[in-house]
Amino acid sequence: MNSKKVKKENEYLANKEIAELNKVIVLVVESEDLLEQLESKSISEFETTINKKSGFVNSLMSATAYGKEDIYTRLLELEKQIAGKLTSNDLDTDKRLKKSLIAKIKESNRQYYTEAELTSKKALEDVIKTFNDLSYMERQQLGFNHSNELVFSPFSEFRF
Repeated sequence: MNSKKVKKENEYLANKEIAELNKVIVLVVESEDLLEQLESKSISEFETTINKKSGFVNSLMSATAYGKEDIYTRLLELEKQIAGKLTSNDLDTDKRLKKSLIAKIKESNRQYYTEAELTSKKALEDVIKTFNDLSYMERQQLGFNHSNELVFSPFSEFRF
């Protein structure tokens, strides 16, 4: 499609999704702070590092051995709550949703006409314009039959 024409925009759903993500921002920021305290960029990086230091296979045991159990368990809880909905890459420097993410959400809640629908819409608009250009008395000569076809009304002077 060369030119897209918006058919329907569900602003309510877009705003709802944005509001839900705004609630998750606090969790993402807290997660970043905890990772910074652990001097890691991700939970998996922390797990790998601490397991190498301790020689254990279980990350929780390794974190406990180094006194980082509380931070590690909180990080795991945050990861469950965030559930991949948002990352620190989705936030700008002011810890707000990036405009590109907001635009993407709004775009996902927008529907466009197909080429076939645009063709039909144009044809119907032409029919409506032609019908509305008729005088009131001329419009009285037309009606719809049982098959929903536009025909002369039974009382029309022009039906013969």
